[in-house]
Amino acid sequence: MELDLSFTQLERLLDWAPNRVVGAVLPLILVAILAEILVIQTRGGHYPWKGSLVSAAIAIGHALAQALANGLILGLFAATIYHFRIFTIDVSFSDIPALLALFVLTDFAFYWEHRFSHTVRFMWASHSVHHSVERMVLTAAFRLAWTPILSGVFLFYLPLVWIGFAPQWVFGMASASLTYQIFVHTELAPRVGWLELVLNTPSAHRVHHASNKEYLDKNFGGVLLIWDHLFGTYQSERSDIQIAYGLTKPRSAPANPFVVAYEELWRLGLDVVRAQTWRERWSRMWGPP
Repeated sequence: MELDLSFTQLERLLDWAPNRVVGAVLPLILVAILAEILVIQTRGGHYPWKGSLVSAAIAIGHALAQALANGLILGLFAATIYHFRIFTIDVSFSDIPALLALFVLTDFAFYWEHRFSHTVRFMWASHSVHHSVERMVLTAAFRLAWTPILSGVFLFYLPLVWIGFAPQWVFGMASASLTYQIFVHTELAPRVGWLELVLNTPSAHRVHHASNKEYLDKNFGGVLLIWDHLFGTYQSERSDIQIAYGLTKPRSAPANPFVVAYEELWRLGLDVVRAQTWRERWSRMWGPP
């Protein structure tokens, strides 16, 4: 079978891989982080330096794991799916309708990828890394899993490639969405309720990161919150509830990046091994966390 992507095209495709979009706006991100630190310290608050350093270490591990996985995700899976595409949908920055269609479809795919990552334990084992932060600061956005292939989140975007969108545009748009989401990881921005009819906001994402029972499994949207309103998973931030961040079952060594990255996978593996029946094993793997 001959794929439609030459080696040169594959290099361009990999150049659009996740983390490249983040790299393009890195100066803005660094300025925002420094500004957040300054505001918190000026107001007499305590900036979570230790937690942010752990997030930085985990971010390095994620970047290395993602770089290794990109060749397989983009160069094999996505390229193969694109070879068997139904249509060929050309996207460019000057083609606004196609660009908007891809944005909406990618955001829709993210909603379901994100929702399944909370409701299927096998996927939660990877995604829980992101929810291990105990303070909502911008660096929390970089606390991402070291298992990009195992988590399976990329599978949710492959239908868009099969429809006919080029892989570099699909995963480039997904990266742009993740870049936007960096800026909703903060406690400093106040609630703007009307905006949450459409967009993900810091307030909405604080709810998403909360471990309070009233807030669990809410606000899965990436850029848009319309999906949460449509599918009944929206929850506004309440003034009568003090948000508690982090996991309902914290990591045993929250300052150890390797424990944060892999402990839930280890717990899952032990539960599967200890299960008495195949039905129980299936439930442990694919049931809720």
